[in-house]
Amino acid sequence: MPYNDPDPTDPNMLVGVVLPADAEATRDMAYVFAEEFARMGYDRERLLWLFKNPFYGGAHGAYQALGETEILAIIDECVNVWGRTRITVKDVELPPSSPPASRARKEVGA
Repeated sequence: MPYNDPDPTDPNMLVGVVLPADAEATRDMAYVFAEEFARMGYDRERLLWLFKNPFYGGAHGAYQALGETEILAIIDECVNVWGRTRITVKDVELPPSSPPASRARKEVGA
């Protein structure tokens, strides 16, 4: 069998299904998308673009189902909560007189 042809007897073949969902489930899904991307630093404009972009199928489907006004309310709420959080990682240089962390741990455990 060629590489790209699917085998109908393959038990590991990916199968997608559509599950029924009501408006509340769609709203919850929109909150999850908005919260996740707001935590990654997206602002209001970038989040709205994400919901309008058909490439993001789930977010775009929520945008079509709920409308721009509802999506903007969800985005504003998520950005107000999570958009202020900024994670910064900084390396701290130890002064030359301090022992390396690995050596200090060995001495404490000895």
